[in-house]
Amino acid sequence: MLKKFLVGALIGLFVLTLLPLTASATISSSLVPGTLIRGSSDSIYYYGADGKRYVFPTEKTYKTWFITFDTVIAISNELLGEIPIGGNVTYKPGVKLVKITTDPKVYYVDKEGTLKWVTSESLAKNLWGADWSKKIDDVPDPFFINYKIGEPLENPELTAIPATYSINQDKLISTQPDPTDSQLSKITLTGSISTNTVNLKWTTTNISADQGFKVVWANQPDPVYPGNEYHYLSDPSARSDTWEGLFKGTYYFRVCEYQAGKCGIYSDNMAFIVEDGINTGTKSITAMSETVTDGIKIKWTTNISSPSGFKIVKAEHVNPVYPGDEYHYLSSPSANIDLWSDLAVGTWHFRVCEYLGGSCGVYSNDVIVIIKAATTSTADKSISASAVVYGNSVSLNWTASFTSGQGFKIVKAEHINPIYPGDDYHYLSSSAAKSDVWQGLSAGTYHFRVCEYLGGACGVYSNDLVLTVQ
Repeated sequence: MLKKFLVGALIGLFVLTLLPLTASATISSSLVPGTLIRGSSDSIYYYGADGKRYVFPTEKTYKTWFITFDTVIAISNELLGEIPIGGNVTYKPGVKLVKITTDPKVYYVDKEGTLKWVTSESLAKNLWGADWSKKIDDVPDPFFINYKIGEPLENPELTAIPATYSINQDKLISTQPDPTDSQLSKITLTGSISTNTVNLKWTTTNISADQGFKVVWANQPDPVYPGNEYHYLSDPSARSDTWEGLFKGTYYFRVCEYQAGKCGIYSDNMAFIVEDGINTGTKSITAMSETVTDGIKIKWTTNISSPSGFKIVKAEHVNPVYPGDEYHYLSSPSANIDLWSDLAVGTWHFRVCEYLGGSCGVYSNDVIVIIKAATTSTADKSISASAVVYGNSVSLNWTASFTSGQGFKIVKAEHINPIYPGDDYHYLSSSAAKSDVWQGLSAGTYHFRVCEYLGGACGVYSNDLVLTVQ
């Protein structure tokens, strides 16, 4: 867990006027209200019982509520983005006195962000002792608007603030106390290393992980899915994973609960240094192209035994990469030929890479292919989709004027014209697929499209379907 805190000053200053503070998004994670959360940055938020996240505008504000960062839970940026911002957190009542640089008045912070002017020095000494001035914090002027001015403080007795008083209570959201450590939803990761093999184990608390886990790694802290290399364990009861044949270097691992195309809650980082890993210099892939009647064949030879197969990546720029560019995936370790049809006119770059599960290892040389005349016009392709809503489920049907060799992606979003990659999706690998069902949808309006899957990207899309779930 990071021990560094970066304040969300710009967020606190501007976001309240840019985002509507309406009904909260439906969060499919098992987050408990009162949890401290963060995404890939160091900015920390309070997850309210209203399903919104509340911004700590300064580190000093945070420290009035929490002493350490030990209970902060990492979640995916995708999940964080689904949680609307509810506002800024104000100082915890009774902890500090505050003032702003442009006003000499000193205020006592009471419940609900209420400021009460301390009317005299003698009152201040009576309440907080001779060193009362050391308890004063300067609140930046832009955040002063988060508070409200109450009646001046004249009574030498203050209302006691319970130790369990929470931000939920201060925002009048809920009276429930913040969760204890044992009540938080979290994944606790441990592991060990032997030569070039890492063995991972984890436990979960208050997490069902109905769709299993993603185990992700990168050469820097906080690896993510999608984006970094991963293993997918679809069994909700899985609690261990092994990574073998690692190269020399430093590896950071995390485990996350998988949620239909994205991660929810992450574990903390586990770092390992592989001293005696595989030397990548001994591996090689040599690729070439061949023009055939129905497209371009990419052929390759290699001295690699790649258990997870190969990715063949394509782009209009030199040295295409995975993830990032369009690709075909051949899972067979013995594969050495791949066919690309329906290439548009232009100059294309291809590379073959050793697939490691979520990312590539060794790449081949860059193969340049120049297409002067497209073999098939995508203008003749079309997908026509329709759908019906029943309860909290949506049933989709479609017809296509062509055969999609790699099947279809059915993409969903709350905005018009959802896309892949980018939005939530189902993948049907059969070229004969003509229907799909989405179940357990929350009330709201959704947009659906069906697209021709090309391996890493979509080709032709269907019409946009707008459906409302009551």
